[in-house]
Amino acid sequence: MEHPLTRSTTPASLRQLRKLPCYPRPYADELFSSWFLRLAHANVQRLPHFTFRITGDSYFWRFDPDRFLRPGLAETLAEVTGLSVDAIHALTLRRYEGKVVTQLPPRAPVRWIMPLYIQGYKRRRPGLSYCPACLREALFLRTHWRLSFVTVCERHACPLQGACPRCQAPYAPQRNDLGLGSDWSTQPEPPFGFCPECRLDLRDTPPRDADPEVLRLQAWLLGGAVSGVLPWPGQGEVPSLEGFDVLHQLLAVVLRQGVQGHLTETCGLAGPERPPQRRNRSFEDFDLPDRRLLLRQLAFLLEDWPHRLLRTCEAAGVTKEPLVVNFRPVPPWYEAVADRLSRANGRRPYKRVPLEPHLTLEELAARRDAAPTPAEQRRWDLIWQYAQQEEPAVLPFVRATGFARNTVVEVVRRYNQGGLESIENWWRGKKNPRRRLLTPEQEEELRRVLARGYMTNAEMADWVEARTGTRPDRSTLWMYRRGVNYHTMEGRRAGT
Repeated sequence: MEHPLTRSTTPASLRQLRKLPCYPRPYADELFSSWFLRLAHANVQRLPHFTFRITGDSYFWRFDPDRFLRPGLAETLAEVTGLSVDAIHALTLRRYEGKVVTQLPPRAPVRWIMPLYIQGYKRRRPGLSYCPACLREALFLRTHWRLSFVTVCERHACPLQGACPRCQAPYAPQRNDLGLGSDWSTQPEPPFGFCPECRLDLRDTPPRDADPEVLRLQAWLLGGAVSGVLPWPGQGEVPSLEGFDVLHQLLAVVLRQGVQGHLTETCGLAGPERPPQRRNRSFEDFDLPDRRLLLRQLAFLLEDWPHRLLRTCEAAGVTKEPLVVNFRPVPPWYEAVADRLSRANGRRPYKRVPLEPHLTLEELAARRDAAPTPAEQRRWDLIWQYAQQEEPAVLPFVRATGFARNTVVEVVRRYNQGGLESIENWWRGKKNPRRRLLTPEQEEELRRVLARGYMTNAEMADWVEARTGTRPDRSTLWMYRRGVNYHTMEGRRAGT
């Protein structure tokens, strides 16, 4: 059976349709479902009958038509109303693709788009918002009311509503004409101003003043949603899609328990009173009043960017990871801010060990080039490379260069404490813990003995013990067989 979301209008239904007698023009910023309801009301037809006649789909209102128009529907509506196909598609939420959201699938949860919580023809929770003052002026639904960051009316400076103030039924105006026995086609005006459950006139809701900070933040976001660029504090203009992704990530940081505690107790900003009982809740899961509180907290963190955000995160114990987790790709300008909270994957920051300014980089390079021995040249080269770090620390330097950690620690310590003399006269005053077992004369005699014929290890150990009083181990015997000294690099390798 073909899925109703992908089924196209049949050719037979296209032949039966003619141009409607009444076809009201869409308002500016009108939502598709709002225009479709007005279209049915203007032609004095019940919504279920009109919907099936136009779409051939009895399940049309069980999906979200503002997010997705199945193939052929826009062409059918263009034929019966005289509007262009592009004008019909412009009524849907796809106008925000590439500016607020990357793409808009038919049903999957999407950032910044409020879900309708559809259950059959009913609504489990409020998802669609309305402004009583706007409905008093003109009965239609605005497209930007479906955006989750739109919680106040910028025209009347009052909070938006999502449910009936008397019975708390979610706002769903199409249900005024979808219920059994309901018939709104004979009413003088479209059904946008009334509750589908108790028939309360929603336009009579007394107005309240909105938070000016939330109003300013919302105006800034709506400007980015329209223009495609978002003026970021201290950053200049950034692509709006990039900015909206960063803001949604910051809202996830705001929802963390430590950040909420700091904002409410220290900064005096109220938080959500009824958080959703979901483990992986997002900003869209909160009701309108709680979303307004979260946006007020977000506006607070965006002030004096990024210093207030960093201070709040440090006070709440938030490191870099929550700012970038599940966020790809991370914009470079935002990652630079998050890096300032880096704790090396949760560990303490690297301990800084700066060099004393005994010599400049040029003088260090000159000392390295003029070093009399390879060992001293390596020590000067180590110091020269170490001095070029922006934040001098031993562990990242070891990982970047491959020097042994103990060597780096010792060279840097001696250079800081003893200066140039300690590097040039490295072995002065340092006792060699290893003692030669044989004197140079005895080693020469042993080489002559070995050259005359083969000796077993036992015979060779007896020979050494008779002259030194110490019986050598097998590693020492092996080094003497190879004719090397333990105190050379070759000898130490032979002993391993």
